Amino acid sequence: KTAFLNGDLAEELWMRQPPGYSNGDPSQACRLLKSVYGLKQAPRCWYERLAAELGKLGYEPSASDPALFVKRGSDGSIDVLLYVDDI
Repeated sequence: KTAFLNGDLAEELWMRQPPGYSNGDPSQACRLLKSVYGLKQAPRCWYERLAAELGKLGYEPSASDPALFVKRGSDGSIDVLLYVDDI
């Protein structure tokens, strides 16, 4: 439900103050540091963050499907398949 909120933005993005958050000065804006649902970059930011965390745990993305992460060891392998439905 909130997966896309965990992605870090690489570029500098600004938005108008959302309703209920405004301080009355329309010239001020909010700088986004994290991705938010609805940004075109949100799925990619989230994937990059998750891939980095899985990489720290020894998982590698499959060459044939980047949503499949594989961790191989002497006693077998562990496969993690990601699916995110943003509809």
